[in-house]
Order: sequence, then structure tokens, then C-alpha cells
Amino acid sequence: MLRTRVMTAFALLFMLLGGLFYLPSLFWGWLTLGVIAIGAWEWGALACFPKSGRWAYLALTLICGAVFFVLKIRVEQIYLVALVFWLLVAIPWFAWGWKVRNPALLAATGWLVLFPTWFALMDLHAMRPALLLGLIAVVSVADIGAYFAGRAFGRHKLAPSVSPGKTWEGVAGGLLAVACYGAMWKIFVGTVGVPFPGFSLLLAMAALSVGGDLFESWLKRQAGLKDSGSFLPGHGGVLDRMDGMTPALPLAAAYYIYGFPGL
Repeated sequence: MLRTRVMTAFALLFMLLGGLFYLPSLFWGWLTLGVIAIGAWEWGALACFPKSGRWAYLALTLICGAVFFVLKIRVEQIYLVALVFWLLVAIPWFAWGWKVRNPALLAATGWLVLFPTWFALMDLHAMRPALLLGLIAVVSVADIGAYFAGRAFGRHKLAPSVSPGKTWEGVAGGLLAVACYGAMWKIFVGTVGVPFPGFSLLLAMAALSVGGDLFESWLKRQAGLKDSGSFLPGHGGVLDRMDGMTPALPLAAAYYIYGFPGL
């Protein structure tokens, strides 16, 4: 199992780096739309859609994405809508244990999770591929820091009814790891050539990524699933790997587009 997990991780890293730095924006957009489409298929399972409903949801997601991409439709306000959703809807959703069964509401929620993430992947890539890589790494660093800190010091449960393994100590470890990562980014900014975005943004992304993780965990628990899918051997589904990015990357895109003064 560990060998499979490591091999999948290396394959994903190879594909990510190759796509980021060697694919032009056109092909990067289509590639990431494919990833979002897989996420839509998995979202259908989290929403407990029947198989026909999952296929329909996948098709609608692809059609809408293709229309947005071909016609170059960009709704910049979608990042603000996404942030409002994550802060005022998604976090209370899992914190208060809402059990939503309405298919239309669940479908719309899936698009609020998936499409802003896709737009952020494209917009940040267009700004600078290395910038996007650095921002994606924030979520990974937070996950790794939280994992090791939680195992070593975890005592106080963060959300036991949603994800029993997560602790407040783990969250603190993740934030500390991101702070160290940010310090390295700032120190070596001249080497990598990517301006440091600021500690506030990186820490806010790390904190919000926890919400994305817990939100997906709550939906999996409600659907009776261990993983969102089995597309990635040893890692589960695409959404299992992207859950932290779904709130974090739209926040980063909003920061660069709107220049939030508080970050």
C-alpha cells in the first residue's frame, strides 16, 4: 500500500510539473478541465446521485466548462462568491452537521466548489506557473505539518464528529510549517524569481484548506464513503487530493486580482 501511494505521488508530481511548465495556457486549461470533470463524477457520489445522475452531472460540468473556456468567459466575482460560500456556508455546514439531500442544491454546491478552483488554476497559471506551484505547495506543506504535529502532539480533537483524526495541535503544526515555508520563500525570492505574496495570504490559505478538508470529510461521512473515489491508487479520489485547494486557490486568485488590503 505504501509503495503504491509513493508511486502515485511521484507520478502526480511529474504530471503537475510537466503540465505547469511545459504546457501552454490552452492545453493547461483543457487538462485541468479534465481533472475538474473527474471531480464532478466523484462529487456525484458524495451527493448520492444515482449513476445516471452522476453521468448527467459530469456531462453538464464538461459542457459548461467548455463553453466558459472556448468563449473565454471569466466572471471574476466568482472568487468573491466562492469565499462567501466557504466562510458563511461550507464551514457552518459541517460544523453544525447539516444533512442536505436536495439534488439541485448539492449540484450547485459542487459547481461552487469545482469551477472557482478551475478558474484559479488557469488564472494563476497565466500569471506565472512558478507562482501557482508555490501556492499549491502551501496546501501540501500545511497537510504534512498537520499530519506530523497531530501524530506527535495531538490531544484536542478539532471536529470529532466529522474527522476524528484531526486535532487543534495538528492545525497549529500545519500553520507553523507554512510559516517556515513562507520564510524560505521570502529569503530565496531572488533565486526563484517569484515575488513573496506575504505571510497573511499563506496562513489564510492554510487555515481555509482545513475547512475544505473537513467539508469533504463531512460529505463523505454523510454518503457513507471512505474516499471520494479510487482514481488515484493509494490516495483515493481526485477530490481527496484537492479538498484543501478548493477554498485556498480561489482565495489566492482573489488576492492577486483584487489586492485584498488585509492580506
